[in-house]
Amino acid sequence: MPQQEHPYPASGAWLLDNRFRRWMEPPKRFVEKLSLTPEMTVVDFGCGPGFFTVELAKHAGRVVGVDLQADMLKKARRKTEKAGVQNVEFLQSDGASLQLPDASVDLIMLYTVFHEIADPDAAIKEFHRILKPSGRLVIVEVIKKHLIPGAPIQNSAELQAKVEADGYKLQTLTPYRLYGIFFFTKKAPA
Repeated sequence: MPQQEHPYPASGAWLLDNRFRRWMEPPKRFVEKLSLTPEMTVVDFGCGPGFFTVELAKHAGRVVGVDLQADMLKKARRKTEKAGVQNVEFLQSDGASLQLPDASVDLIMLYTVFHEIADPDAAIKEFHRILKPSGRLVIVEVIKKHLIPGAPIQNSAELQAKVEADGYKLQTLTPYRLYGIFFFTKKAPA
């Protein structure tokens, strides 16, 4: 499964959060698929400039936006402050080490960022540590190669095998626009 050497640059954040993208891909439409409740803690991993963060905060009790780049986190923080949401905090991390307690998170969402993680195995293990026993890992990646020339394409079977090898079970793989939404649940320890 191809991994990019560098994350999407913060200088291109305007491409990730603009009027056209919000029109084409309303955050509310995707977030509704997650079945969030007010008592949930959600991690928006690879939150970038906060495209989904504000909408997640409207549905969950606590949202933790995580990004590798400080500049992306600044943009996300400004966006949440402007929206007036109070239940969001931010962490800078590559995913290998998250400053969150064991079994404290209900859902971790990665929206077209899995391919950017430098060490996906370490991140998947760290996600497993912070997820509650019934926790869900939701990974969205481009899976239709011919539709977006040059996009980092994920082989569905490879992604599923990699994640399941680290203690998850695929519940569903749902087509969504040009993407696949992988809904995994944390397996109980053997």
